[in-house]
Amino acid sequence: MRMKVLKNVFSLLIVTFMTMLFVPSLMAQVDAKSSVMTEYNGKQYYIHTVQKKQSLQDIADIYDVSLYEIMKENKDVKRNPKAGTIIRVPYHEKVIIEEVVAADTLVENEEDIEIVEDFVPVDFNSERLYKVALMMPLYLEQVDEEFLDLEPTNKQLLAKPFSYLHFYEGFMIAVDSMVSSLDMKIELKVFDVDQDTNKVVNALNDTWLVDADIIVGPFHLKSFDRVMKFAEHHDIMIVNPMTPRDDLVRGHENMVKVKPSRQYQMQWLEQLMKDKYTDNNIFIFAMDSSCMNYAHNIKEIAERNVNEYSSVPNSHINKVIKKHHDAWKIEEVEFDEDRYDSDNVKLDVRQIKSFPDDSTMLKNQVRLYNYSIDSLNKMKKVASTIRNNVVIAYGDSRVFATEIVNKVNMLTERFPINLIVLPDWSNYDKLFNENLMKMKTVFFDEEYTDYNTFAVGMFICKFRDKYVTEPDDLAYHGFNVGWYFLNALMNYGDNIKYGIINYDIPLLNTRYNFKRKNADDGVENTYWNIYQHIDYDKKQIQYE
Repeated sequence: MRMKVLKNVFSLLIVTFMTMLFVPSLMAQVDAKSSVMTEYNGKQYYIHTVQKKQSLQDIADIYDVSLYEIMKENKDVKRNPKAGTIIRVPYHEKVIIEEVVAADTLVENEEDIEIVEDFVPVDFNSERLYKVALMMPLYLEQVDEEFLDLEPTNKQLLAKPFSYLHFYEGFMIAVDSMVSSLDMKIELKVFDVDQDTNKVVNALNDTWLVDADIIVGPFHLKSFDRVMKFAEHHDIMIVNPMTPRDDLVRGHENMVKVKPSRQYQMQWLEQLMKDKYTDNNIFIFAMDSSCMNYAHNIKEIAERNVNEYSSVPNSHINKVIKKHHDAWKIEEVEFDEDRYDSDNVKLDVRQIKSFPDDSTMLKNQVRLYNYSIDSLNKMKKVASTIRNNVVIAYGDSRVFATEIVNKVNMLTERFPINLIVLPDWSNYDKLFNENLMKMKTVFFDEEYTDYNTFAVGMFICKFRDKYVTEPDDLAYHGFNVGWYFLNALMNYGDNIKYGIINYDIPLLNTRYNFKRKNADDGVENTYWNIYQHIDYDKKQIQYE
């Protein structure tokens, strides 16, 4: 019980400091707390009615909770909500930190450390100096004075030296924040390591590295393999922030892989299918033969979760038939008054009209096509005009993405269609925004940045202030990696490689959900962000 209390206390501290990282103190309003309370999912909440010109920060100040907690519990509420909006405010009993028993007295025996992966913080020591190594390609030897005077047309020559700079800058904001907010003592050493073997050897010959608590990087696989062997020999946890390859963790207990693999994407897809698409026709398009293996996996997932039949109200079918009848009449297209083609069957129109309160059972289909061979022609023959069709496109070519989106969008004039795109089209979602909205397109992304969230907005301000530029995806990624692993290091100390299993703290634009398949393997992040284009906005679909 004491172990659990201590863990909860530390988690509360982390959430609080995550907010303190960005939020300057605002003057609390004099509004009284609500006296109305409720219980939801086993937790106590105040029920607060928003007053005129009252922000979420104002409310957080009134109840002495963090803004992050309020926003987490009221995900659909903006930072400046309308007056009269009802929100939940978490209720916290006062916790006196000084009375918490020291962590090292809570560990009953050494064996617990070896077998339990849900660790309490056993090394929460503000006096300890943590040694952190960051290995990344900076190409410093290519950045000399003559480069600084380049003409604008030659600025592309600097692309390589500065390709990972934003990762470093985001990581440094995390370091600075841990030092300032948690008074964490960090000795950070940055090694300029790319694919050059000599650079790797020079780094590993540095005696400082032997006592490092954690190594982040290197970014290139050739270099990473060498450094990983060094880390294993000296029992140092090593974090790879860049590769999705899951084979790297096999047999390497000290290895942590941050980017999720496509294998886990399939698991999240299954959850999505089970939740939203059990009564739909499913059409899977693999870009070409090279994508068919994953496409077959998708087909198996769909077949497991899609119902064999769907019940469609006759009243709805009547509306669709009338709509098409009127449209075809205008176009002077022949229309069969007694039979209506849909779902590869001919429906009896008279019977459907005669029994509007009944429903018609239609068989759901799960079909797989090789797009490079079949295009969309076969789908058009069997798709439904009266209920939803889900198109799942698997491929990572820009040409394929453009064709699929544009051609499927043309079919929406006749068929209701939702689009799911895989494995990761996040770089393409601005190409055809209107079409994506029309089809309520679902994306999977390693990191999904919601610019409406308070934490992201404050990070952008801090990044601009410190570096006088805009953060890119690497900047968010660098901050997430730094913030997560520095917190975990302070939380678990020498037991960090076990403690991060199921260790969950707020990040800017994603979550880390680390799992270990086998006892001798390293851990890998399994979490994929899922979001959908709806009403000219992106809505995140969240699962635990």
